[in-house]
Amino acid sequence: MMRSSSTSFTSKRCRAPQEKVILKVTNLEDEGIDVYKMGTHVHLKKLMLAYCQRRNLDHRTLRFIFNGSFLRPRQTPAQLMMEDDDIIHTIMEQASNAGPNDDA
Repeated sequence: MMRSSSTSFTSKRCRAPQEKVILKVTNLEDEGIDVYKMGTHVHLKKLMLAYCQRRNLDHRTLRFIFNGSFLRPRQTPAQLMMEDDDIIHTIMEQASNAGPNDDA
């Protein structure tokens, strides 16, 4: 007799369902708002890459800001105590063409 098996990607430990948070990402240049729903313990890198892909931007040229501080990719919403409808701002990094000996 064959047994049917289902594939599960949960750990063997009993875990509570992942809490989710709804975050809004806004661009200071065009004031567009994108909304993302993510787990509170998921690294913000996932949101950052998704935003850049959706907006066709290079993630290395964009900075994400929450409550006046730059976000790091390995931070999580739980670490930052983010709540539903919190807003993350984005700005383009300014490239400097001046060398160390150039007068600006």
